[in-house]
Amino acid sequence: MAVEEPVAPVPRRAIIRRKITPPVLAGNLVDRPRLSRRIAGLVARGGTLTVYAAAGSGKTTAVAAALQTQDRPTAWLSLDGSEAAAGRLLLYLEAAVETHASDARGVATDALAARIPVGEAAGLLAESLHGSRLVLVCDNAERVAGSDEALAVLSALARYAPADVTIVLISRTLLPLDLGSTSELARVSSLTGAALAFDLDEVIAALEATGREPDSAADTLRLTGGWVAGVLFSEGTAAGAAPDHMRNYLTAHVLAELPELERRFLVRTSLLDEVTVDAAHALGLTDAAQALARLRDRHLPVTWTADRAMIVSPQLRDHLREMLSHEDAAELHELRLRHARLLLHRGEREEGVHALLQIGAVDDAWAEAAELLPGLVERMDFRPAARWLDLLGASSRSPTPAIGAIVLRVAFALEQPGRAVELLDRHGWGWVSAAAASDQPAKDEALVLLTWCLWHAGRLDDAVRVGRCLPPGRARDVADTVLSLSLDRPPPPFPAFATTPSGPLDSLLMRLAYIRGRLDGLDSPGVHGPWRSVLGAPWVIAGLRATGRIQQAMTLYEAHRQQPQPQPLWLHALDAAELMLDLGRGADAWDALQRGREQAAATGSEIYATLVLLMEAKLCLRLHGDHEAAVRALDEAEARGAERHGFTRELARLWRGLALLLQERYAAAADLLTRALESMQRSDRLLDVPTAACYLAEARWHLGQEDASDAAAELAIAVAEERGSMHLLLTALADVPAVAVRGADTQPSRTSRWHDLTARLTGGRQLTVTGRAPRLVLDEFGAPELRLDGVAVVPRLRKSVELLAYLLAGDDRVAGRKELLDALFESRNEAAGRSYLRQALYRLREVLPDEVVPVLDGDRFRLAGPELVTSAAAETVASLAQADHQDGETRLATLAQAIERAERGPYLDGFPGAWAETRRAEIGARIRAARLDLARVAFRLGRYRDAVANTDAVLRVDPYSEQAWMLRISVAQAGGQDDQVLSLYRRYVVAMRELSVPPSAEIRRLVTRLRA
Repeated sequence: MAVEEPVAPVPRRAIIRRKITPPVLAGNLVDRPRLSRRIAGLVARGGTLTVYAAAGSGKTTAVAAALQTQDRPTAWLSLDGSEAAAGRLLLYLEAAVETHASDARGVATDALAARIPVGEAAGLLAESLHGSRLVLVCDNAERVAGSDEALAVLSALARYAPADVTIVLISRTLLPLDLGSTSELARVSSLTGAALAFDLDEVIAALEATGREPDSAADTLRLTGGWVAGVLFSEGTAAGAAPDHMRNYLTAHVLAELPELERRFLVRTSLLDEVTVDAAHALGLTDAAQALARLRDRHLPVTWTADRAMIVSPQLRDHLREMLSHEDAAELHELRLRHARLLLHRGEREEGVHALLQIGAVDDAWAEAAELLPGLVERMDFRPAARWLDLLGASSRSPTPAIGAIVLRVAFALEQPGRAVELLDRHGWGWVSAAAASDQPAKDEALVLLTWCLWHAGRLDDAVRVGRCLPPGRARDVADTVLSLSLDRPPPPFPAFATTPSGPLDSLLMRLAYIRGRLDGLDSPGVHGPWRSVLGAPWVIAGLRATGRIQQAMTLYEAHRQQPQPQPLWLHALDAAELMLDLGRGADAWDALQRGREQAAATGSEIYATLVLLMEAKLCLRLHGDHEAAVRALDEAEARGAERHGFTRELARLWRGLALLLQERYAAAADLLTRALESMQRSDRLLDVPTAACYLAEARWHLGQEDASDAAAELAIAVAEERGSMHLLLTALADVPAVAVRGADTQPSRTSRWHDLTARLTGGRQLTVTGRAPRLVLDEFGAPELRLDGVAVVPRLRKSVELLAYLLAGDDRVAGRKELLDALFESRNEAAGRSYLRQALYRLREVLPDEVVPVLDGDRFRLAGPELVTSAAAETVASLAQADHQDGETRLATLAQAIERAERGPYLDGFPGAWAETRRAEIGARIRAARLDLARVAFRLGRYRDAVANTDAVLRVDPYSEQAWMLRISVAQAGGQDDQVLSLYRRYVVAMRELSVPPSAEIRRLVTRLRA
């Protein structure tokens, strides 16, 4: 092959220096030792190494990093396309190698001057490298792939390179080298894109290096296939606007170098997740086989399957689809229509319907969608089903009974009663009659859901009319139970839940059960299917809260509020506001209410609009005592329809009654509360009876009606005990605590229920719960243990643990430096104490992440909140506070669990110091009080063995506890152990004599009464 120019022009030295300078790796983000070892091993074999991969695969960086680990000289040549002239390429190669191989100096220049063909000249240059052990790298080699002369030079280099020399060719495309004989082919090694892709550990390292959370590593790897540029430019990089970076990169480095036909093929097939010849043909691309064959040699960011299908990386596919959106509208419509039909032909029916709807091919989609919609609803995909119904214009078509049932299920699940109202208004009562007369299996369910929707929308008369269309049976009973919430009359018997997997009616019954105060069983819906476990979750949460299981309610609330499935407005507004109110988080309660107000407006529900306003009145009264703002909210609720429905009318009277109490208008309050309470009892809506009865007791007492006041108070406690809603009673008593005090005053024994409630009210324990597991937990009972994400960690200083324990013991988790020095070090040497405190903090930072380590803010140390950091003692105290709001078996279980946790040993066992001793005594006293509470509950439940075990445990530690002696004697009598009653009394007298204290009159009366 003759050269056209006798001697190629000598390039400027500055250009040569730039082209033969190896890349600088100072900014390399990820250390890849395994890849470096692999490349180094291939280089050590000698011969030629070809590195073929897509742009952005990290080819250059990987090779440069591997060569840095070698002790061989390296010559680096970066090509830019000007080397297509073979003579110029030779001169650049000569300039690159002559520094490391003196024999190569002038070889190519002289050969070209002598008009030696470029192939032979390249061979001479290769042979001149003998003994140099050189590694010659040609980077960006794809830029000369279209030049036969340049390829001849590279082929000769590879063919004639000495055994101790390695040629490395880095390219985005396959280079058709002419290596001669088969034996020469054995000297060629290859590395392709798959080998260069990041693995999971490397993705994690890349995310951390670019300031992102490694939690998304698995998703990033899945989306990018490990393509290096894809990972580094994925959304959220610290480098800047990642999507723009990626689009610019793909345009400049991937697509710009493709011929127009290949680029157009990629754009048009971007609709496909997997590009095959047949699929491309279905899109109308007749040259698919040839196009795929050409693209296979391009080394793009794509994956090729065993059957030669092409899968484009998600980021490139997204970019191609964006380009596709700018194509001619008519052609694009036809292409998308072909794609939708291809999906349907393949059996991907849902995807096909979605594709048809996207392009407005509604009539084509209707028949398929009608068959698929029941499946979407069955698996709880309500939002996609709703979108389909809207795009199909289902409400404007004459709906079959099956489609009508789907519309009603979606309306119920998404709390959009307007969908059902629109069906009725468009198609009239004839449609209802036809649905009732159809043989559709779910026709009764559909009519109940229509009843519910009309009732929610404030169309009460229409709801009653639909309910009458139902035949006698369970569905009719459910509909009547819905309507009974509005009608001021005794309701029908409450329908039973289904024993088989649940449906919408069971989800509806959960709502009704809660409003009626039927709380038992609401907390175990999981075995009955998603209509109860998912759509019924807000009422499970409400039931848990009403029974005082605040931690469980909060945990379930946090789990459901972020779920992709639709969640009823009750969760986001009413559950959230109630929980935040219980926890004293007033600002969060108002935020939840505001979200509820916005969502209620979108539902078109009169019921929800009213309930949100009633909740606003409740917050005004309980958070701020603002009766004027509460009255304004109540007036608006009544204007919105609160008076039209029995249960909302009762709630309006309840909170207006409290507002009147705060204004000391006792006669008006008593009148309203009496009417509310009578209506609740008459209609078997007992959830708020304890609250209304408490307020009524207070109003009647101020009116001088003491017997009537006592009767109302007894009603409150009786219903709360029956329904397990002691938490609701206690929150009401917190508004009118004098009711409990008066109740206790009427009881001769300090073991009465009213004394118990008064003690709980005056305990001053604030409810503290979190909705997720904290990262750091310090277990202070016995020998302290520190666990981070469930794994034990051990700081090098014991004082580090004590520092954490001290901060966790405070209500606000904040302590000044001087306070800490005095408490933890008790040293007059302040300088030494300060140094020790710094060391304690430093040793924590050695083993813990920053977010859970105490922060020094000025002169004060501050610890993160309980959602991140907690302790066994804090959780035990929180459990005891929660138990104060429970009753019966629930209270017994909570107390037992809290006590069991403390049985590892004394608080900070072995830690000296006044503060630790004080805290140890305080925690010990709380545990003893909890044991006594547990014994009382066990005694009331007839669990005499548990009562005895716990009172005896208290008396072993505190033999002077009169409450424990009184309870122990009562248990002995209840168990028929008369002799033991006297024995216990004698032991009690001996214990009191040690204190020079006579036996209490109450215990003497108790023993006398028991012996009578």
